Amino acid sequence: MSDINVRTEDVEDPKAIQFMSILVPNQRRILAFILSMVPNKQYTEDILQETLAEMWNKFDRFEIGTDFVAWGCTIAKYKVIEFRRKVKNSRLQFNDSLIRLLEIESEQKLKKMPCYIDALQQCMQKLTLKEIGFLKQRYEDDLTLTKIASRTGISFQSVHKAISIIHSKLVRCIRTSLRLEETV
Repeated sequence: MSDINVRTEDVEDPKAIQFMSILVPNQRRILAFILSMVPNKQYTEDILQETLAEMWNKFDRFEIGTDFVAWGCTIAKYKVIEFRRKVKNSRLQFNDSLIRLLEIESEQKLKKMPCYIDALQQCMQKLTLKEIGFLKQRYEDDLTLTKIASRTGISFQSVHKAISIIHSKLVRCIRTSLRLEETV
């Protein structure tokens, strides 16, 4: 999933500049909220686009200085509900109480997100350049493991194992970091 990549110097509208300057650092948190409620990547991207369009349309009603992510997640919640109505005949159905439970869980996780991001950034600094290279190819370049293997000349299995080890390393580091923060 790609973030919005717009340079403010390419935009002349002050409202658009203000919107983008608030949205860009917060888009992943809104996306994480949607992902927690709709696990299908394609649907999630569609819901995110609809959410962002709605946020832009209602941006003049947003009060600067209030919680932008909470505002965006509220709009996203209604987009998810709208989506659920559209796919009501789908085999996969969530009842309203489960959706509410997911919403509460997501809100709690969003509040903790800055701590996780800080811990991840600290843990990323402990990785080797080779490990960072694998992660950049996988997540920034959005390459499949097969494409990474082809690009690097390493077998698919070796790439899979390397990325799995990196993930495990990061998870352990983040958990340790967060436990240390709780004891302080």
